[in-house]
Amino acid sequence: MGGNIFLFYGEEDFLIREKVEDLKKGVTNDPLSLEQIDGEEPDRERITAALQTSPLLGGDKLVIIRHADLRMEEWVDIAPALRSIPSSTTLIIVAAALDRRSKIFKLIDEIGETCEFKSFADWEQDQVVAWILGRAKRSGKKMEHEAGLRLREICGNRLYKLASEIEKLITYAGDKDAITAQDVEELASAGEVSSFALADAVAARDLDRALRAFRVLSKNRGDLFQILSLLATQYRTMLQIKGLGGAGKDARKIAQIIGGSPYFVRKCLEKARSFGEEDLRQNLETLLAADLRLKSGESQPATFELMLFSLCKR
Repeated sequence: MGGNIFLFYGEEDFLIREKVEDLKKGVTNDPLSLEQIDGEEPDRERITAALQTSPLLGGDKLVIIRHADLRMEEWVDIAPALRSIPSSTTLIIVAAALDRRSKIFKLIDEIGETCEFKSFADWEQDQVVAWILGRAKRSGKKMEHEAGLRLREICGNRLYKLASEIEKLITYAGDKDAITAQDVEELASAGEVSSFALADAVAARDLDRALRAFRVLSKNRGDLFQILSLLATQYRTMLQIKGLGGAGKDARKIAQIIGGSPYFVRKCLEKARSFGEEDLRQNLETLLAADLRLKSGESQPATFELMLFSLCKR
């Protein structure tokens, strides 16, 4: 038995909703064959009856339990019903909370399928752009890479916001085959731009992109000192990598040595190839000088933009 039980959990509600909708289409289009249950206070009798009762007109049945807290003791009593689900019934559990060490989680993992849906981390900008381009492609539109970059810079990482903007851009593009950066500039509305987008632009010495990202962050009242701290951490990590003879080194080992995130170190390892040690030291001095000017009360936008000009000079 198994294969007809699915457990979805994680921070990215948008991906979970889409996955549930895809499964619904694959199981049944008949409203009479669908039963939805609020799992905040699990009712053993109701859930057991839902799993064992066939649809009025026969055929496949889909049971969806939402907001399930699998840490609750009631799920121990429900476990036997999970082992005896008919092959014609599909169960989807959307968990609000769980413990992966618990017996109920291990049971579902054994007899069904468990899937975690994570949000993109702030530094996973490349993956966000790939997701944007892929979603546009599935809707029959090519999106230029620069357009994907701009959309990420303007809207941030939240997939619900990005999906909404992509739909809007597809409608706006009409019969055109491709969505361009100009389309994004004209239509996209700001969400939460990530300071990592700014850090990526500065590391690439792309002044135009860095200024655009900074102006969105400034408009959204981003903390400039936190941004300075991120930029300093990026340059400091690249300098440490250089000191370790970074070329060809394993990012995970370097992360263990310097005490950082393996993914962040991997990104810095790639970026470090474009910098000499003296460049990195000068950039750290530029950041320190900007920090002192900001703390002394000088104009924040002007000070920050002058700093970006210095950092992006080749």
